[in-house]
Amino acid sequence: MNDLRKATITTLEVAEMMEVPHGDLLKKIEGRKDRKGYVQIMTEGQMSVSDFFIPSSYKDASGKENKCYEVTRLGCDFLANKSTGERGVLFTARYVKRFQEMENQVKRIALTEHPGEVANLIKQTARLMERQNCMPYKVAENARLICEQYGIELVSDFVKVPEYEQLTFDVVTR
Repeated sequence: MNDLRKATITTLEVAEMMEVPHGDLLKKIEGRKDRKGYVQIMTEGQMSVSDFFIPSSYKDASGKENKCYEVTRLGCDFLANKSTGERGVLFTARYVKRFQEMENQVKRIALTEHPGEVANLIKQTARLMERQNCMPYKVAENARLICEQYGIELVSDFVKVPEYEQLTFDVVTR
C-alpha cells in the first residue's frame, strides 16, 4: 500500500489551487536574486526540505521540460500558513480536500488483485447472516459495505430497506 506521507501534488496544481501564476509560486519556493526562498531558508535552518518540497519537472505542450516541485501535505500546510485572506482559505480547503481524496484512494484495495476472494467473502458472510436469521436487506447492506471497501461500485438502490419489518416474539411458557 502506498505510504500517504509520500503523497504529493505538483506546484502546477498548487498554483492553480492558490489562483497564482506557477512562476510566482516557484519564486517563493526558490527565491530570487534579492530575496531568499523557502528552500534556502529551510536549508540554512537545517530543515529537511524534502519533507515539504521535492524537485521535479514536467513537459509543457511544446515538449519543453520545465522545473516544478512535488509538494507534500506538510508542504501544503506550510504554504497555507503563508497565505492569507480569501485565497488562503480557499487554497486550504482545496488542498485538504485533494489529500482526502488521495487518502480515500489509498484505502481502497484493488479489485483486480483477487476478485474471487471478494465474491467468496460476500458469499460466506451471507451464509453466516442467513443462519442467524438476518433479514435479506441486512445481508444486502453487508454485501454493499464489502463492495465499497474493495472499490466496487453498486447501483444506488442495491439495498432496499423495507418500510416496516415483521417483528417476532418468542413466547415463553411457564
